[in-house]
Amino acid sequence: MQVEGLPEKLKIFRIAGSKYWQVRIFSHGRYIGKSLKTTDAHEAHVLAKNFYNELVMRGQVDVLAVPDGDALLIMRKNQYLLHDLIEEILQRELERVARDEIKKESWLMTKIRLEGLVFDFLRLKPLRSINTKTVQDFVQFLTEKNLAGSTILGYLAHFRKLLKLLFVRGVISQMPLFPPVKLQLNSRGAFTVTEYKLILQKSKELTRTTYTDWPSGKRIWIHASYHTMPIEMNGLIRFMVYTFVRPGDVRQLQHKHIEIIKGQFNYLRLTLPEVKRHKAPIVSLPPAVRIYERLLARQKAQGFGRPDDYVFFPQEPNRRRMLDIIGWLFNWILKDLGIKQGPHGAMRSLYSLRHTAITFRLIFGGNIDLLTLARNARTSVEMIEKFYASTLSAEMNIALLHGKRGK
Repeated sequence: MQVEGLPEKLKIFRIAGSKYWQVRIFSHGRYIGKSLKTTDAHEAHVLAKNFYNELVMRGQVDVLAVPDGDALLIMRKNQYLLHDLIEEILQRELERVARDEIKKESWLMTKIRLEGLVFDFLRLKPLRSINTKTVQDFVQFLTEKNLAGSTILGYLAHFRKLLKLLFVRGVISQMPLFPPVKLQLNSRGAFTVTEYKLILQKSKELTRTTYTDWPSGKRIWIHASYHTMPIEMNGLIRFMVYTFVRPGDVRQLQHKHIEIIKGQFNYLRLTLPEVKRHKAPIVSLPPAVRIYERLLARQKAQGFGRPDDYVFFPQEPNRRRMLDIIGWLFNWILKDLGIKQGPHGAMRSLYSLRHTAITFRLIFGGNIDLLTLARNARTSVEMIEKFYASTLSAEMNIALLHGKRGK
């Protein structure tokens, strides 16, 4: 949103995940911004003007004219064009959000990448001279930032959008070729059956135990009320493995999202908010019903358990912080067991419980087909094949390996 009386390059806006207004201006070839720490639009306009005036006083805003023909003028024009192109792309992506074609988080990722490393790379380069060598240099630039192959591919997708707009505007005469980037498909950090049993056992042992192994000289960010292992952690671990949910699902899971089904089959039907374009309900395994019933009874005794209450740690209103807390508690368990790092170097986390759930179904799920498993876990068959089925060892399916054909 533009602020009346201020340059077009200054905008105020709000992003997903923050209730406060932000201000940003493009000047001297870079973005300058801050949080205005207010939720009121009128107050945000006033604070934005104060922000701009402070920048003028400090000489941080480009207000001086540069003589024609000066190389600095050419560079500035190049950067202003780049800024306008990025703004146009972000506006188009925002329109896709309004049409529900993409999520707001996807727009935010595009914004961060275009205004971050993409802009940093192109800010001193003449846009009319972009060619295949420029794209190769960009890949090298990202590689030197120690980014993973999947992340580099994401940046290239945003880079391509920018180049297409340059081509449409006639700034470049043809689209450059993009070099292939090979992905190193590392197995997900699932737990073995033995490790999973140890985790459940350790979570029980640590219940009501207080953590004391704090690093010296570092600020303890975990609130004192969570320094003691809560009884809910054991139930949370088992619930995740029996329902295939992601940690992000745990953060927003409310009782109204869960329906207990009893009959020929006993299971939970989880109708979760959409994630990664997946909307279908999740069907749990039978043990999840008893876990949930016990959790619900305990929460009702504590004054929770209403439809709009959160299923896990309902007393914590900041759900992002709640997710950080349970991640820290789970790491405490893993480090106590010495299994934070897997045998192939993969670091385990709370997300590994989802990987474990899918892997266990591949091992113990009888003749379950990948399509059914993928749909219920709200993922794709391709992901199952690449990251889960490919990691199964012969020993995991020893019954099949030792089986004999019928006569």
